[in-house]
Amino acid sequence: LASIASVAKIPYHAACLDGVSNTMTLLPEGLGFAKDGRARNLVSLLDGAFALNAHHLNINVLSREILDDAHKHPEKYPNLTIRVSGYCVKFSRLSPEQRKEVMSRTMHASGVASYVKKNKSSSNSDAAPKHVVSPLDTLGSVYAMETFSTTDGPGIRCNVFLQGCAKRCTYCCNPETWDIVNPNKNPDFAMTDSEIAAKFAEYKPFLASNNGGVTISGGEPLMQPNFVAAVYKQAHNMGLTTCLDTACHGTQEDWIKVLDQTDYVMLCLKGMDNFVAAEVAQVKPKEMALSKKFARFICDKYASKIQLSLRWVLMKNITDTPDELTKLIAFAKELAPVFSHVELIPYHDLGSSKYADLDIEYLLNDMPTYKKEDAQVIKAQLEEAGVETVLAML
Repeated sequence: LASIASVAKIPYHAACLDGVSNTMTLLPEGLGFAKDGRARNLVSLLDGAFALNAHHLNINVLSREILDDAHKHPEKYPNLTIRVSGYCVKFSRLSPEQRKEVMSRTMHASGVASYVKKNKSSSNSDAAPKHVVSPLDTLGSVYAMETFSTTDGPGIRCNVFLQGCAKRCTYCCNPETWDIVNPNKNPDFAMTDSEIAAKFAEYKPFLASNNGGVTISGGEPLMQPNFVAAVYKQAHNMGLTTCLDTACHGTQEDWIKVLDQTDYVMLCLKGMDNFVAAEVAQVKPKEMALSKKFARFICDKYASKIQLSLRWVLMKNITDTPDELTKLIAFAKELAPVFSHVELIPYHDLGSSKYADLDIEYLLNDMPTYKKEDAQVIKAQLEEAGVETVLAML
């Protein structure tokens, strides 16, 4: 979004009467995991660009795998058409050298937070300079922001990653967000709700349609309920929707503060059996019962207000067992007044390299990545049982 917004500022009338053409390529998954929502997200992207007075935007939606196969076997793809700056061309008519050049171009996906090493030595230090906060603002501990997400709630969203988590999930992609830091003593992490709001206000033209808006993830957002609620109020004042990406934490009092300002919840269940969930999250089993209580609380108190989806990481012989899946199906049906779908996330090790940098042992070195075909079988099983399911493939 920053790239599109930046190019849209080029003054067409003053210096570029021949046109300002911005060409880019998105992976299909960059517009969302659910295929039926990709066209709507593409429309939001285009509408947002032209609301900022963009002149000419060319977007290819292409799979690198398809391009690679079309390069090797052009006869199989006689009508595959791509957009080059200013004109369209059939891919098979390009020379081998030109096809390679097209394939080497950057293909954008829905983003994730960039990995930034923080200076732990300054964390919670009384000597660190304080962050200036207005009496009307709420201060939070923020790790990163991502301005273009289509996989963390409906529409196009800004995703805010908070710092601090009480769990130590074995497959966590963001272990750098685990440490709990005091934003009053650590300016590296400190942001106010108004500062956050100013960031996503820049991209409101992209976010406002198709129920887009702001998602807060982590770390664990419910460890900072006052800050999350303040950011969500800012979002609602702009006409944006709010989404909570959580594994649950805190008390009912904390939940109410946040849920009163929440439109969508993505609840990451680590397992239906509390002992299975505890093995994954590296906490006591009784703590993992809280996530089911949280879902039932939403169902009882917010049935007319919140849509709830369940995120489920598929781990071989741990979370894909018949017992776990049977319980997941029953739980999804129990939540019917608020339940929207299960999001299946096949286990991957894309975040494992961070653990060595942080001097943390990665406990799943022997765990195989979950195969797509096996995940598709699980998806079909849930759908056959009457549970709406989305498969998230990275």
